[in-house]
Formats: sequence, C-alpha cells, structure tokens
Amino acid sequence: MNKRTMTSGFGMQRRSFLKCAGVFAAFGATNILAKDKETPALTLGVISDTHIGTLESAITLERTLQFFRDRRVDAVMICGDLADWGLLSGLKYISETWEKVFPHGKGVSGKTVQRLFCTGNHDYEGWWYGDMTAEMHALGYDEDEALVKLGMKKCWEEVFQEEFAPIRKRTVNGFDFISAEWYGYDKEPGYDKTEEWFAAHGGELDPSRPFFFYLHQPPAGTTSGSWETELGRMVTNALSVHQNAVAFSGHTHWTLNDERSIWQGAYTAVSVPSLSCTGVMDGYENGADVRNGKTTRAMPLLPARFKMEEPQGLVVSVFQDAMEFERWDFKKFAITAQPWRVPLPLLREDRPYAIKLRAAKWPVPQFPADAKLNLATRNAETRGGKWQIVMVVGFPNAAAVSDARAFDYEIRAVPTDGSKSMVKRFLSPAFHKLKEDEPARLTFWFNVLDLPQDVEYRIEVYPRNCFGVCGRPLVSELRRGKPGGMHARGYPKEM
Repeated sequence: MNKRTMTSGFGMQRRSFLKCAGVFAAFGATNILAKDKETPALTLGVISDTHIGTLESAITLERTLQFFRDRRVDAVMICGDLADWGLLSGLKYISETWEKVFPHGKGVSGKTVQRLFCTGNHDYEGWWYGDMTAEMHALGYDEDEALVKLGMKKCWEEVFQEEFAPIRKRTVNGFDFISAEWYGYDKEPGYDKTEEWFAAHGGELDPSRPFFFYLHQPPAGTTSGSWETELGRMVTNALSVHQNAVAFSGHTHWTLNDERSIWQGAYTAVSVPSLSCTGVMDGYENGADVRNGKTTRAMPLLPARFKMEEPQGLVVSVFQDAMEFERWDFKKFAITAQPWRVPLPLLREDRPYAIKLRAAKWPVPQFPADAKLNLATRNAETRGGKWQIVMVVGFPNAAAVSDARAFDYEIRAVPTDGSKSMVKRFLSPAFHKLKEDEPARLTFWFNVLDLPQDVEYRIEVYPRNCFGVCGRPLVSELRRGKPGGMHARGYPKEM
C-alpha cells in the first residue's frame, strides 16, 4: 500500500482566513487587530501534538501554518508528539509542510519565521504502541525507520538542519526560548536535565522580561491535566524560582475551553491543546475508560481519536504591558473564547490567572427557568457488550452566562434517609467545541444498579463550570428503587 494513503478522519473542509475579522467582532476582541494598538514585540503561533503519520495527515498542519504566516508570526512552537508513530517519514512530512508554507524559513515579505519544535513520547515510542503499530503496518510503514533506532539526534539534524540537544536555548526578537526534549523509554536525556540546566544557566536570563520554556509533559501541579511525577516536579521546582517564566506544554490533548488551561503560581504555565484530536478525560461516564473491554460503564465514550477532530492552538502576542493569548479553533478558524491577557511584568503578587482566584469569580451556568427533567429506563449494553438496564436522564442545555458555558454536568441520586448519594459526572458533548455547536438538549445514562436500592431518593442534575462550581439543579419527583433497579411506583414513560 502506498505510504501516502490517507487515513480516515483527517479530511477537513477548507475555511477562509477572511472569516477571522467577523469572529473577532463577535467575541468583542477587535482590539487585537486594531490599527491603533501598539505593535507586539513578539508574536507566536503555538500548537502541540500534531501526530503526523502520512503526508495527508499534515493537511491541518499546513492550513494552520498558513494561518500563522498570514498573522505574520515571528515563530511557530510545537510542544512535542510531532510524528505519530515516531518514524523518520513523519518528521520528513512535517519538514516538507513547513518548507511549503515557509520556504527557506521565510514568511510574508521575506520575514524570517523561527521554528521552535521539541519531541514528545510518540516521537520516541509511537512505533511500538499497539493500536498505533497496527495502523502503521496497514499503511505500509515499518518500525525499521523508528527515530530512536536510527538515532533521534542524527535524524533531527538531517531533517530540520538544526542542532539537537536535551535542552536548547534560542532567541527570537530578544526573547529567550528554552526547549526540553522528551525523556524516553530508552533513557535518552531530556527534560530530566531541566534543574541541572537552570542551575548552570538560569542567571543568564533577563529577569525584566518573560522567557519561554516549552516541553511535552506538563509541569507538575499546574494546568488542567497536569499530574505529579518526579520529573514533572523537577521542572516545576526549576521554574518556580523564575517568576518571569512562561511554560508551554502539550501531551494532554485537553481543550482551550477549560479555563484551567492557564495557570499562575510561582510562574505561568499554559496547556497547549492538540492539533490532531481532543482528549477525553477520565472520571466521566462518557469519558476515558479501560481499553481491555472489561468496562461496566453504560454511556458510550465521546468520539475518540481521529473522530473528535477539533484542532486548537494559540496566537500569543507580547506587548509592553501584557501578553495576549488568543484561543483558536483551527477547524472553523474561529476564536473559542475571550483571549487571556496576562499583565507584564510578571510579578508574583499580581497573578490574575491563579486558579483559586478565577474559580471564585468565574460565572456559573444555569438552566432555563422552564427547564424540565425527564427520566426513563431502557435496555442497553455496557461498553464491554454486556446487557444492562440503564437510567436515561434528559434535560435542556444550561444557559451560558458570559463565557461560562456548562463544561460538564453532575447527576446525583440523593436518598431521603441521609445515606450516601450516588454521583455521576458527564462531559458536555460540545465541551471542546464552539458555543454555536452546543446541542439544545442533552441525554445521559448510567446503569440503574448504581442507584440507591430499596430506598426513596430524588435525582438532581447540576450544570458546572470548568472550575467545578455548580449552578442550581433540576430535581425529580420522589422515587423509590428496589433491588434489580426497577421502580415501585411503576415504569417511567419513555422520553
């Protein structure tokens, strides 16, 4: 089979950049392109997790780079997982795409555009990931061209014509950029050298202006999707003594619609979404789950890899008094929400994007005043294919206040005898999309055996913002369950 055979799910309709001006106006963000605004000292295009396997899979990357070119960016950053299968061909497709849009590294009117790329786990390990490997072989590729087998440094320098090292420092328009490579299964050095590098070179960084640190894995204890690991904590420890640090990371595939994707503490961190597909976080009935078929969850997983195509990224502009982070949907080339504006200089006592501060102030979504809750039971199968009876819960979408759309919903079965409530959480089906894509009505379901048994209870449904703050609930009439999940007061009507 030809190596350039197109994989399903990568085809996207072409959108015109001319729509952008209307989008800015719709979101009240026309100031970003206003002629009387000061010219930014630095403009960045920032994306992550491109996961290029075939040349056709680079279509979205090409269109996004064209958008960055038209915005006259000074540099383009990709925070790892460039090549889906970790093959040399993947890097070559990226290089070809870059050269097509920025020939000889030049943009509009011969403007130099700096390439700021780093590696992720797929670049080192993707060739032996089980589900990836099956697709790779089906399309005629082979692990003999794995980057780590051929030598990552050798391949990188041949393809991109630049030096490769565990930690690299580059300068764009007077701003410092430090990249940290993936610390792979083969134990090649990468971001594990962060503390060592900053101990030796941190004093060389200008404390009067922000510097940018980028890697694949999120630094520990920062943005949504970050987690505690020894190496992740090492990165945070190194950056915490530099309050002018701005860290970009990928890996999570998490949406920019989550306001926790920007974090400010001892430094500033930003979670960069994927250009290939949105991740679905665990902890939700329609979220991620086990992959061995033994699941007991009733609700199907939201459309997964390559079917949930909602490519997102950032345009970052650095002005004298602030940094602006425009949040873009690169499927429709539209802004997803109001830009984040981080004041400069980055003083520790002035942290408007501290999570606790924003959680206390962020608007809470509410149901319409006439909203009704509908309940029904029906037969279904678990994700693992086993028969079950499910409780189906239907209700209208919660009305958004300002930008505070309902990010997720919490359904509780609250017993009247004070015993423990059942709690289920569901992601809004458009949690990663534009506001215009929100469905008018939502339906979620779960196994009735999870409901309180042989006791009276009420179903309560709460809309929640991305900080987990609940709006007013919809509440059902009193119900009484009995063993087996049926109801003493008769079967509810079908919805």
